[in-house]
Amino acid sequence: MRSLERLALGIVIAVLAGCAPMPASDGDAGPSHLRQLAEAGDWNAVAKAKVRCEESGEACAQEYATKGDACLRLVIQQPQSASASDARTRTLLDCAEESYREALRRSPSKTAPSRISYHGGLLLTLSERRNRLDSRAGEDTRERENEKLLIAAQDARREVPNSALGYLYGASAHVYRAALKPEARHRCNDLRQAEALLRRSPPPPPQLAEEQARIRSLAARELRESRCPSIRLR
Repeated sequence: MRSLERLALGIVIAVLAGCAPMPASDGDAGPSHLRQLAEAGDWNAVAKAKVRCEESGEACAQEYATKGDACLRLVIQQPQSASASDARTRTLLDCAEESYREALRRSPSKTAPSRISYHGGLLLTLSERRNRLDSRAGEDTRERENEKLLIAAQDARREVPNSALGYLYGASAHVYRAALKPEARHRCNDLRQAEALLRRSPPPPPQLAEEQARIRSLAARELRESRCPSIRLR
């Protein structure tokens, strides 16, 4: 198998993905226990705390997102050498993924601005999990974790089409999937899909412009090296 280049979007997205305490909603009588811990910067305590709400609604969704933010922060603070199979890293990744999925499930509005941060947190979590796979992970595991990211990116594009996150992560997932294929001729479709997503992407925030350019350059280089036939765009 060809060596896989690291395709993380980087810690800069942590801010965009919601790694900060969510503001209290208008109907919230005061800061929750989790939010108080987050405002104090006690991320370990937030990660260990149990979310107390059970109902659907934005306030409850924000509780889960706050827990996801804490777990994701702690994952990002782990050394680059920390594998997704290491007990602590795996526990934190599971915590972040489950929390963001719960936030999305409990959020009552598909068009709420907060869903951008929930989707962004989930995308970064899945990207971290995939990129932290070590040499012990087989190809099936790599494909499975990358497919989770690909699906989450599709969901993000559908729900928040004005955000560049779903397009950038989707392009990353397609380039990664292309790199998993042993024969060059089988990489072309994914590489073209990556390029198409980047063309369709809304303008990214300034912090992501360099990352967008890097993925575009990588996809173009892989298309050349794989000798993919050019397609005339109409």
